Amino acid sequence: MKETPTIDVVFGLHAKGHGITQEKFTAAIAAMTHRKRATTLVELGEVAAFVASDRAAAMTGTVANLTGGIIVD
Repeated sequence: MKETPTIDVVFGLHAKGHGITQEKFTAAIAAMTHRKRATTLVELGEVAAFVASDRAAAMTGTVANLTGGIIVD
């Protein structure tokens, strides 16, 4: 998630390696998703709350894919 300090640093390093601004790198990553935008920290929190709730009781050994479609499994 772009709002996290770790990803901010990682995106900065990748952008520098590609010779582009961090904003352009972030936009390029978002453009690769099915939704054409990055997953937000709020969305991550909502998924975490769901999988920790009784509503997800039938889910076992599941990976919650929050890539927005960059990775399809």
